[in-house]
Amino acid sequence: AWLIERSGISRGFALPGSRAAVSKKHTLALINTGGATAAEVSQLARYIQTRVMSEFGVMLHPEPVFVNLEL
Repeated sequence: AWLIERSGISRGFALPGSRAAVSKKHTLALINTGGATAAEVSQLARYIQTRVMSEFGVMLHPEPVFVNLEL
């Protein structure tokens, strides 16, 4: 969570036009604000991975196991 926040992604962050967002309560949780697609959630996750990698050289890996979805 520290890496994500220090890379400029705050709680409640969402990409423009996306219905997926970072939780307002916990930076490590991605949420569906209403009608988000799996593509929107994975786009947000990839964006977060890219920001953290760019800022700190650390690749984040998702904790859950995805079925038929790749980031």
